[in-house]
Amino acid sequence: MVKSTFSVVKVVCIQIVFILALPFSVSAQADSLPPLPDLISEGRQNLMIAFESDDRLNTQFWLDSLQRLEDAEHNALQWDERWLLYFWLDNYSPLLQEVTWFTIILEAETWNKIPPPPDSLFKRLDLKLFENQAYLFDQIRQAWLSTEERAFASLLLNYLLRLSIEEPAASEFDTQLNGFLKTFPKSKFRPFVIERMYNTKQPGPWAISLDLLFLQSNWSGNLERTLRPLFGIDIGLSCWRKGWSLAARLAAGGQKLDRDVEQNRYFWTTGEQSTFIAIELETGFDVINTSRLRVSPCLGGGFSSIHPPKNEDDPKPDYYDNFRFNGWHLGAAIQADIKFNMGKGNVATSYHGVRVRLGHRWLNLSEGNSAMEGNQFFIAVGYALFGRQAQR
Repeated sequence: MVKSTFSVVKVVCIQIVFILALPFSVSAQADSLPPLPDLISEGRQNLMIAFESDDRLNTQFWLDSLQRLEDAEHNALQWDERWLLYFWLDNYSPLLQEVTWFTIILEAETWNKIPPPPDSLFKRLDLKLFENQAYLFDQIRQAWLSTEERAFASLLLNYLLRLSIEEPAASEFDTQLNGFLKTFPKSKFRPFVIERMYNTKQPGPWAISLDLLFLQSNWSGNLERTLRPLFGIDIGLSCWRKGWSLAARLAAGGQKLDRDVEQNRYFWTTGEQSTFIAIELETGFDVINTSRLRVSPCLGGGFSSIHPPKNEDDPKPDYYDNFRFNGWHLGAAIQADIKFNMGKGNVATSYHGVRVRLGHRWLNLSEGNSAMEGNQFFIAVGYALFGRQAQR
């Protein structure tokens, strides 16, 4: 009996110390009070005792006390510890208010603070709430909340207790989040849902794509008689939005002359190397876009050139400048991607894979020289990356 009375007196004395200390938490290092880290440690221990004893009144007291002890340098409770306690206490108002304030920047600010002393508070909260999850979900259903708040609170409790981090529950949970945002598109909880709650980051309307392809092309018209088939590379960088893409492309390669080319009474002789280059912009639209295949027809145009290659070790005579055949061109292509998943940690529907392009360029390179009249048919095969930008 005496021991029990002594315990009660001890708790009351500690509470009095906390009440006296709270207005002076910034100067808690003063000789008259214990150091602030010691007060925080003592408060967390008493919070654990009250929580394990199902003493909700004292749990709320120690929760409030620890929050008041926090300053610019010290953290008394981590945000997830605090939110779990709100659920346990059926205290939804501060919980939902803190969620609306929560940002990555605000969370990062706490990293520079001195963290709470190591203890088992989070583990105890997590275990007990996990064991009582059915009761907690039922309390949410009965709470005096709006439809939106009740739906979000259930999702948030699922998230905090990590009930849906393994498949297939993870995908089902992401689907529930999508449903919540569709039902409440202007929800005040939207930023937190998008930034923190998804197992797989959800895609926004934008994507960036990059490819590096091996290029082979043949010629038509008089160019077919003048040039041998081309071999080279085709590089593209594109921006995608809701099925439409805009790409900048560079195609370059080399081929030998199959016959002499005369220009301004000078001759570019059979067997010599020539260089082809095309710089262009193109736009396309997805006609097929599944989990494994994406197909897009593309139209574009740009600048192209056929000319002798530059070689500093073997410079050409000045008259070779006559053999620079330049012009604007139009082009069309069909592009197909065979997709492979990027794996965990990437935005959903991002992929890497094999890209195949079949196309035709209507060239305008002759500049009055019939030997350079003709067009180009090409095929390009290589590797592509398609990165969806995360939903904002």
